[in-house]
Amino acid sequence: MNRLKELYDNLEHIENLPAFPAIAFEVIRLTRNSSSTSKDIEKVIEKDPNLVSQILKMANSSFYGLSREVNSLNHAINLLGFVQVENIVMISVMLTSVKKLPLHKHFNRDKFLEHSFGCGVTAKIIANMLNLNFSSAEFSGGVMHDMGKVLLDLYAPDILDEILENAYKKGLSFYDSEMELYNINHSLLGSKLLSIWGLPSEIMDVVEYHHRPMDASNKLLVSTVHVADLLTYSEGIGFGGNYAKFTLEEDEGWKIIKDEIELSNKIDLELFTFRLYEEIDTVKKLYFKGNE
Repeated sequence: MNRLKELYDNLEHIENLPAFPAIAFEVIRLTRNSSSTSKDIEKVIEKDPNLVSQILKMANSSFYGLSREVNSLNHAINLLGFVQVENIVMISVMLTSVKKLPLHKHFNRDKFLEHSFGCGVTAKIIANMLNLNFSSAEFSGGVMHDMGKVLLDLYAPDILDEILENAYKKGLSFYDSEMELYNINHSLLGSKLLSIWGLPSEIMDVVEYHHRPMDASNKLLVSTVHVADLLTYSEGIGFGGNYAKFTLEEDEGWKIIKDEIELSNKIDLELFTFRLYEEIDTVKKLYFKGNE
């Protein structure tokens, strides 16, 4: 019996399946309603002080490039726009929810969250450097890309251990290890969870295809997160069970990015990758000081 496939097939029937916070659903409903105002969204978000803090922190970060300091929630909502606020809310509640889950001793929750957030940050850096407008879906998708691993840890910890051990012994990625052992993977699990939660399709696309960007609906968006995932590992930001080596120039996602935006005709590739690693290193020192 393939227990991993059994988990996937029965995911929606699990009684204690993690729930997506109601406040986030309400924010998503409002941001997608053309008659909503910033005041409507503010009234919902202000009920959660942690969420208010996260939005103000992100609004004042370099990722959004706002020209002035943002001191109020309503100001932040108006400057960032509804789509950006929706993405920040999704990220914040996901990170907070994972911290509260009872994860087992072999799964380092802090390192997992560090890698997840690092991937989102790196995807945002790539998008900013290449002037790609994904409305921060690259950030949200990057943060949420490995949610399927949380499900493995919650409901099949022995399988998670087996996948990790196999990856370590053979120098495989977590994805290749689970496909070798079970022919099903955390990407499918994570995408199904997001579908149960009713999250936006572009985020599900990232989660399901971040290891196979060629099969994604939005290849450029998913490739951006895919490359960010690899770079986050190479920079030692967190850990998610990847023991495989990679060469950026030969990577499928990187080739998609180059082809789709004709990267080689626009900028010096060597200079671009140097600047990219430089930006990631700056963020690593800012957000992930524990790695130094």
